[in-house]
Amino acid sequence: MKNKLLKQIIVYSVLTVLLSVIVSPVFGAPLTGAQGNRIQANFMSQDPDPADAGKDLELRWQVVNTISGTVENLRFHLDVDYPLLFESGDSPDKDLGASAGTNDNQIFYVLHYKLRVADNAIKGTYNVTLNWDTGNGWTKKEYPIYIDPKRADFVVGALITSPEKLIADTNEAKLSVDINNIGKGNAENVKVKLLLPAGFNSSYSYSDEDSLGIIAEDGSKTATFYADVDENIKEGDFPAKLEITYKDENDDNATYRTKTLELILPIRPAPYLIVGSVTTNPENLVPGSKAEIQINVKNTGNKKAESVSLRVFKDASQPFQFTEKSDFVGKLEPGESGDAILRFTVDEKAPEKKYLLDVELRGIDEKNNVVIFRRTVALAVNPKPKGLPFVGLTGGIIAIIGAVTAMYYSKNRMDKKIKKSL
Repeated sequence: MKNKLLKQIIVYSVLTVLLSVIVSPVFGAPLTGAQGNRIQANFMSQDPDPADAGKDLELRWQVVNTISGTVENLRFHLDVDYPLLFESGDSPDKDLGASAGTNDNQIFYVLHYKLRVADNAIKGTYNVTLNWDTGNGWTKKEYPIYIDPKRADFVVGALITSPEKLIADTNEAKLSVDINNIGKGNAENVKVKLLLPAGFNSSYSYSDEDSLGIIAEDGSKTATFYADVDENIKEGDFPAKLEITYKDENDDNATYRTKTLELILPIRPAPYLIVGSVTTNPENLVPGSKAEIQINVKNTGNKKAESVSLRVFKDASQPFQFTEKSDFVGKLEPGESGDAILRFTVDEKAPEKKYLLDVELRGIDEKNNVVIFRRTVALAVNPKPKGLPFVGLTGGIIAIIGAVTAMYYSKNRMDKKIKKSL
């Protein structure tokens, strides 16, 4: 009799241990939860709380069966969505089997699930759905799970541009973007690549990339890029992308991660200055000419430009000597134009060809921002007209005068000799 009793005790003990892994009866105060066919499923805990990316997560429910009689097969099924995964050896389906109801709310089972949080999970609250069936249909209820990864995470901070306002036809615009680490760990070997939209191009090789090194938790660093803005671009907001690659200090595998963020590049209304026409006086420039050039400046933008001026930048190899290198045009409303006049001399030995002069058009917009436009002006030096050289002509005239003078004096001498002889 004692041996039989001992065997029963052992069997019950083993069954109790096995059931504790799946659903364990526990004595304690009941929690408030969902009531379905008189089965209460009360969420007890998540461990850890909050959950961490790339780590395991354990969930526990208190299950109370108050059904009179016995449920033949009490089943549970857990539905989860990304970034929660069944990758820790657990299954979404659990069968309690036969379950006897009780009127004692101090008796309940502990339902246990083990999940894995995806490596790239971001901070937030995610719902899981617990389903249970007593043989009379499924009942379900959602429960919130909080994830706060202990890893680096990024957001875009302030964008500062130079010039302050991005406008059409701007070369080498400087874009300075703050990259903020709002995560729970340091980011190492951070590199940022700027993916530009149509209407923008990188100014030169690798000007769309920047290396930032380490960005500490709650820290920030500034990525700097240089881009050219197309002359035909319209005003508006243009979505670029920042592709951030980095290693997380809390990642045991030390793998590189990539995060892509959006960056808005604003093109705002502004004055837009162009060279309308170019005339010279004299019209035909030849070596040695002293001339003036009249350059018409037009505002084709949609905002006025104050204090418009023009300045020429002559290359040292170009055969022009400017006595005036800049001129003031004044205020130009949209659609208006004005003239700048510069005076110069063409070198005596200037090669006969077309030259391209760089000019800078400068103005001030309505917000007192300086707007600068670089344009090109063509000047052609032509050959001198063919004819008797000046030196030869002068020499010929002197020779003729000398010959006439000599003949005059010679005739006078002859006349005097004849008179004496008579």
